[in-house]
Amino acid sequence: MQIGYGYPSAMQMMGSFFKFAVTTVGEDYSSSFSYKGFGPLHFRYNYMLGGRVGLGLSANYEMGDFKFSESYTDVDNNNITSASKFHVSSINALVRCNIHFIKEPKRVDIYYGVGVGYAHTRVKLEEVLIGDNVDPVDQIQIDATNKEFTDFLNGVFKTIPVAIESVFGIKAPFNQDTGMYFEVGYSKAFCQLGFYMKMGGKKGYGRDHWQWF
Repeated sequence: MQIGYGYPSAMQMMGSFFKFAVTTVGEDYSSSFSYKGFGPLHFRYNYMLGGRVGLGLSANYEMGDFKFSESYTDVDNNNITSASKFHVSSINALVRCNIHFIKEPKRVDIYYGVGVGYAHTRVKLEEVLIGDNVDPVDQIQIDATNKEFTDFLNGVFKTIPVAIESVFGIKAPFNQDTGMYFEVGYSKAFCQLGFYMKMGGKKGYGRDHWQWF
């Protein structure tokens, strides 16, 4: 069994890019961007079929909030502030196969893992206008547009609910049953670090009678 945390994820990289790209300070206009998130957090169970081949389940969770704010003066010389928030949450569940490269990994275990499964991703876009003379009709129109955009994106994610991961990993033991692992590749994030624990008797790599599977 494994539990780990990934960095950087696609959402984290997008947050850093937009913070750099859209932050502006001017005389009549200013804008700022921020990102706050959690994850991806990884859980995994791998059952050794024997030898170098393991089959198991992989699950991960990530959520993030993208916030964009801008302040400006409209044509009627009213001071307006617009605050937009884009929330994303994603849970993946996959079947994963690990292939271990070292015949008897007593000090280190090197492996390749590939998985495919189901992705449950949902988004929500909200925007609020704040100012001296904000027309309520403008807010109603913005809410309707944001709902259409939210429904469209959620429809796309429901139509293509596919999750994949492909990584190379290394495990370093603390003792016979526990240790740390590190993976690089793609599994929501491009790097992953965590802990593992072995359960049960010897099966697969490390057992007395070795074979491929």
